[in-house]
Amino acid sequence: MSNEMLLIFLIGSFLLLTILRVPVAFSLAVSSLITLALIDKGPVLLVQRMYASLEYYPLLAIPFFTLVGVLMSNGTSMDRILEISRAFIGHMKGSLAQINILVSMLFAGVSGTSTSDTAGIGGILIPAMKRSGYPAPFTVAVTAASSTIGTIIPPSVLMIVFGSTANVSVSKLFLGGAIPGILVGVIQMVYSYVLAKKYNWPSNSRVPWREKLMVLLRGLPPMMVPVIIIAGILLGFFTATEAGCIAAVYAVLLGIIYREIRLKNFTEILTKAAKTLALPLFCISTSTVFGWLLAYLDAPSMISGWVLSITSSKAVGLICIFAMFFVVGMFIDGVPAIIIFAPVAVAIADALGISAIQVGIVCCMTASLGLITPPFGLCLLMAAKLGEVEIIPAIRAAIPFVALFGLTILLVILVPPLCTLLPQLVA
Repeated sequence: MSNEMLLIFLIGSFLLLTILRVPVAFSLAVSSLITLALIDKGPVLLVQRMYASLEYYPLLAIPFFTLVGVLMSNGTSMDRILEISRAFIGHMKGSLAQINILVSMLFAGVSGTSTSDTAGIGGILIPAMKRSGYPAPFTVAVTAASSTIGTIIPPSVLMIVFGSTANVSVSKLFLGGAIPGILVGVIQMVYSYVLAKKYNWPSNSRVPWREKLMVLLRGLPPMMVPVIIIAGILLGFFTATEAGCIAAVYAVLLGIIYREIRLKNFTEILTKAAKTLALPLFCISTSTVFGWLLAYLDAPSMISGWVLSITSSKAVGLICIFAMFFVVGMFIDGVPAIIIFAPVAVAIADALGISAIQVGIVCCMTASLGLITPPFGLCLLMAAKLGEVEIIPAIRAAIPFVALFGLTILLVILVPPLCTLLPQLVA
């Protein structure tokens, strides 16, 4: 059987299993196992590749950042971050929507994932926004859309996975994601403000500066987590993996000082972090086998050759990468999407002379966008469940956020310094 036919079978069987609602990780494993049999490779290779994919040092950052997210969302740290947002922007029109977005931007520097953002922030702000008279579909949409910032602003699990897959500096990817992540949040806040003015959504009274200062001082300890991570990387004190370890130790110490962590509940926290981590790591291992098969069957050179046959423009090449990840993100989660298709994106980037940092940021941003695009849209589904809203109205309310996010990615494509300036300055 030719490589082209094997590729069609590999991808087709995976899509069929996904349509039949087989979990993505198992779909990747089964389609890979059958294809390995077709190329006379034994099932032992599947197990070997799965284990080998997890024996990579940069991936060690993922458990640490997952633990930090669980520690910070279980205690009062989330409440302190929420108080800061209320104090500084609570007087704006549509204040709860603005707070929702700002808290997501601040919490993004702690957790590194979007799903923990949706669950943690959504559980608090969705009921509050509904009680204040905000339309339920918009409440769900703004919560899901703002949570996507969690995988753009550093630290980011997607960037760790991309860096380890494409052999790109994770620290440089973290720095490259800072400006685009803030830009996504600011654009969402502007859109929410326009709607708030149009529909006269409520706002809170302005908080005196003295009270703002007190709130800021109370919230300063948890806000030091992203500062420790980014400053440590910027100053060259530690790598992204070491930053995750130090942030986890700091979060544990913070919990002990706040008397939120004791021996009994610390075991529960570790168990919750392990359960949160299990599925992404299983997805990483199975998608690595799938990606290895794509490379073995020469998919990256086939796809990059096709792209190069239609364009020699860097911008058009990046738009093709954006389109590929946008379609893929509608069906599978960001982690397997990055692992499977990052080699294809890197092959196109190398051929066209595109910066590895820029292509990494575009891939990670588009994979994040997939968290709110139907039919998969994991964050949108989670927020809709939290808000008790039917999925169709939630999708309608999310469409403007998807469009604005897409335009932001195009802006990053057309203006490379948005993601390359900080890494260049530090270098």
